[in-house]
Amino acid sequence: MYRRNTKYKIRIRWSTIARVLLFVVLMTPGIFAQDSWTNPIVKQGRMGSPLVETSPFVFKDQLYVLENNQRFWDVKGAKPGDHFHDDEIRIREVKSGKLVSVPLKNHGFGTVLVHNNQVYVFAGSYGDGKPWRRMTEITMTSSSDLKNWTKPVTVLKAHEKEHFFNTAVCRGKDKFVLLYETDDPRWKAFTFRYVESDDLVHWKGIPEAIYGKEKYVGGPALYYEGGWYYTLYLEDLKKGYETRITRSKDLVTWEDAPANRPFVTFDPSIRNIPLLDPGVPESNASDVELCYYGGQTILYFTGSDQTTAGDLQWATYKGTPKQLFEHFFIKPTAAEKPPKHEGNWTPVLIAPDQQSSAGGRNPSIDEDVPSRQQLEFQQRQLGAFIHFGPATYVASNMMTVPKADVFNPTRLDAEQWVKTAASFGAKHVVLTAKHHNGFCLWPTKTTDYSVKSSPWKDGKGDVVAEFVAACRKYGVKPGLYISGGDKNENCTSTPDPMGKRKVVGDVDAYFPKFITQLQELLSNYGEIDYIWFDGAYDPFGWDVMNAKTMERNGSGYGDAIKTMVRSLQPQAVVFGGTRPDVRWSGSEQGWASYPLWNSVGKETWADNWVGPENTGWLPAEANIHTRDRWFWYPDSDKTLRSVDFLTKVYLESIGRGANLLINMTPDTSGLIVPAETQRLADFGKQIETMFSREVKAMHSVSAEKETIVDLRGKTKLGWFEMEEDISKGQHISSYKLEAWTNGKWTPVATGSSVGRRRIQQLENLETDRLKFSVTSDKPDIPVKKLAVYGI
Repeated sequence: MYRRNTKYKIRIRWSTIARVLLFVVLMTPGIFAQDSWTNPIVKQGRMGSPLVETSPFVFKDQLYVLENNQRFWDVKGAKPGDHFHDDEIRIREVKSGKLVSVPLKNHGFGTVLVHNNQVYVFAGSYGDGKPWRRMTEITMTSSSDLKNWTKPVTVLKAHEKEHFFNTAVCRGKDKFVLLYETDDPRWKAFTFRYVESDDLVHWKGIPEAIYGKEKYVGGPALYYEGGWYYTLYLEDLKKGYETRITRSKDLVTWEDAPANRPFVTFDPSIRNIPLLDPGVPESNASDVELCYYGGQTILYFTGSDQTTAGDLQWATYKGTPKQLFEHFFIKPTAAEKPPKHEGNWTPVLIAPDQQSSAGGRNPSIDEDVPSRQQLEFQQRQLGAFIHFGPATYVASNMMTVPKADVFNPTRLDAEQWVKTAASFGAKHVVLTAKHHNGFCLWPTKTTDYSVKSSPWKDGKGDVVAEFVAACRKYGVKPGLYISGGDKNENCTSTPDPMGKRKVVGDVDAYFPKFITQLQELLSNYGEIDYIWFDGAYDPFGWDVMNAKTMERNGSGYGDAIKTMVRSLQPQAVVFGGTRPDVRWSGSEQGWASYPLWNSVGKETWADNWVGPENTGWLPAEANIHTRDRWFWYPDSDKTLRSVDFLTKVYLESIGRGANLLINMTPDTSGLIVPAETQRLADFGKQIETMFSREVKAMHSVSAEKETIVDLRGKTKLGWFEMEEDISKGQHISSYKLEAWTNGKWTPVATGSSVGRRRIQQLENLETDRLKFSVTSDKPDIPVKKLAVYGI
């Protein structure tokens, strides 16, 4: 995490929209772009395996690897090709190292694609009675659980004089694309050919979509990122083989990365390669495949010497595949060089293995207490998100900028949205009034890229107005999300981590338009209780740098934005931005770190996704998308989170003292589909049931001495809950709950932070007495609530 030096430059500007707002811009000098290109991939080590073709992939938030296992490796004295009908395509979980399943036997050169919560495996079939590696068919099988696989089907057949070798597959711009190596006699062996499909079963050739006709290529991988098809391929250097990268917009015309920028190359100092003479040096780096997991790109490749077996290795890149691929094509001169991405500001996908105090700081450091707005926000605990806009209509993400006329909901019902949120207990709802693509769900005067240019209600509609009216009708607090980044205006920041982001576009020209949009939302719809600023792609962030001067924005833009919010909506609480009232938990998977402290200090601001000017009481909020994307898309009901998963999320966010925002996704008609409304309602019922079995509740419990809780007879307990009176700050630093079992006191629940609410499960506990004690720097402040619930 970046921590800047405390050196300042001050500039003063006047906003033409928000008059008399003083911009105090903090700058940090001394950081400049590198003059020379360097490979950002970091090799992490050898894995002691002869595997060659491996494909890492992520499925249901777990990292797996597809392995192409050749049977002759396992048989002493065997040669390449022996026992090849026993070759297997295998799936292995990386964390545990356990073999999960074997989708295909008598196959080789397999690869994998994950799409719509389904895993597809493609591989060459050896067939019956054919020599080794004279494959003429490519097979596909799929699974929704990695254990039960569909009956294999043949999806591609070679012509009479052709054989298949390695394969690769990806989801492209609007179709699936499959690459295969061919020995078609018209070209050099292992030339790549590309075919396309709408359904992953029926494939057709793409005219002139060929790569490698005039040179040696092999070991391919195929990806589609940012409008480009990227192919990794093997280059024959005569002294060895290294993997390089090329790209194309149409799969016909290709642009190779400069020859002095190998994607992965070999290391001749490496010896003792599996199944080879110990003295043979490494002369190969091939068969690279990769995926994005845990905030970084994971790469697998093989060393060895391209003969008997491989030498499986892995590497990492601190950023997304898109950023990694782009790095190999940046221009060599500083004048032409675009903003360099050095990482990625993305949600933390995996909870830390160990508990951490990164959530804030210990109590008792000072007397921090919440403001009225913060306290009311924390009392609400649970809220709903609504992601709806052009991305709903193009099955894409919020960075795509389709034409405004794609937006045309035929049955839009904001009341249905709000009633769905209320069904699971949401006390406020946040609508994405403008996401990163820049489309405005209200008829703004700042741009034509809004509902007024859509066919919906003949351009006279206003989604924000209908949403706010629905919230008021059903007693739910309305909130509005507005993205600072705007792809339609070509003004965003790069997706680098905090401290390394750079402006894309002209932020000074765009800011008056943005501040007017914010003014409209805060002035035209009555009282708005929650304002949500997204940290991603935000060109106004304190840490965002000018791509040329490498000077930072500082807090000037954020100060102006917060001043406008306080002036027009003084009761509102602000999430994110440069001057937040609420900070992000760091997770879009719905959890918050534990212990969780509400106060942020000078030593912990960077670990809490805020700038150095933000200290004091800053509660955390986690958020989660109920599908595998933020927006609805066809056939995505199968990706809906289960009730048990959402319950786990509730316990790992609200149960740790944070707030939680659960996403909802209207479809193209403007309604939330029945599968989603039912799932969310069932989740609400499960939470309600869990906390309806109250066995004992005590209020204003002394923090100065132990408290005995008499349950009046043996009772089976399932849950323990406690609360601090956070209006007086956060003061408990540890607690212990003990149960009288087998004639002695046994600890059954312990922890450190409590704050707004702490919930713990009590495993198989039956007792008639409990003993409760806490450590607090303010023991004169009683514990607000202590309760246990039955099962």
